[in-house]
Amino acid sequence: MLGNDAAGSTGWADVATIIPWNMYLAYGDKRILEQQYTSMKAWVDYMQSKTSNDLWNTGFHFGDWLFYRPDDDNDGRAAITDKYLIAQCFFAHSTQLLINAAKVIGKEDDVIKYETLLSKIKIVFVKEYVTPSGRLVSSSQTAYVLALNFDMLSQSLRAAAAARLVHNIKDYNNHLTTGFLGTPYLCHVLTRFGYHDIAYTLVMQETYPSWLYPVKIGATTIWE
Repeated sequence: MLGNDAAGSTGWADVATIIPWNMYLAYGDKRILEQQYTSMKAWVDYMQSKTSNDLWNTGFHFGDWLFYRPDDDNDGRAAITDKYLIAQCFFAHSTQLLINAAKVIGKEDDVIKYETLLSKIKIVFVKEYVTPSGRLVSSSQTAYVLALNFDMLSQSLRAAAAARLVHNIKDYNNHLTTGFLGTPYLCHVLTRFGYHDIAYTLVMQETYPSWLYPVKIGATTIWE
């Protein structure tokens, strides 16, 4: 049993906004958004209800489940990512997806309302989790991946953040350390910021941890 306060874990419950939006992208049928808009909005409103001044730093969250932490990794580069940093990133992401949906189906009042909220979410994120030079309180790959993928940093800080992500990957001998929430976006962020070579290196990596490691030893499905 996870307990009474285990509902609404960010990155997981965001299925409420992520699936409808991606279904729309795949099929171009805005009826999907019309049918799910109420639940998309309810999820974002729930997230906001759990915040203090638009900062979600309370409650239970699974976080970056099953991240890689080799040899106890206690030298300052640990792959542990602050769960509330993750929560704020997905709060922003779901809000952005709701805005996208509102634009498609003509909910102009909601577009204005939630664009204002999104701006506050990102301002609070920077204040709470980012130094003036753009360093994040968690030094993990997932922290930088989420901050970059969801545009949590100002334009002036993004290139340096991407460089820190690449440095971290190289520090792990060109291996990923991301878990469930960071891994899907990792290569997208690397290619977006021009690190195509690093992305290909990760994709083709065969030693643990990597995508090809289980394949090379006989796996026929992706392991948890």
